[in-house]
Amino acid sequence: MTVLTEKLGPGSCIIQEGDHFYSRDVVVVTAGVDVTLPANTVLGKITASGKYAIYNPANSDGSQTVAGILIYPLTGEDEATVLRRHCQVKSPLLNWFSGATDNQKTAGITALAALGIIAR
Repeated sequence: MTVLTEKLGPGSCIIQEGDHFYSRDVVVVTAGVDVTLPANTVLGKITASGKYAIYNPANSDGSQTVAGILIYPLTGEDEATVLRRHCQVKSPLLNWFSGATDNQKTAGITALAALGIIAR
């Protein structure tokens, strides 16, 4: 028998979210020129522009603070739907910045919990 492996799709990390899209917001996300952020990427918010970008605690532009999770993949810069509050997600399916350590992921998950986003 052939074994099929399903690829992770948009929002595949979501376990539960608030009714009537309460957990979601549409924001501007920037990934960089010709860079694609996969679905389920943990995001921070750039203070100066108000745009969202991949979370990285080594940054100093505001994106070092967790602000949400990208639901759909995004290339370049555009409006995107993100999880911002009161939901549950599957932690193994979250996408982190390149080189993220276990301690950095744990800190990010703690910061998500402060937003009401519980990683299981």
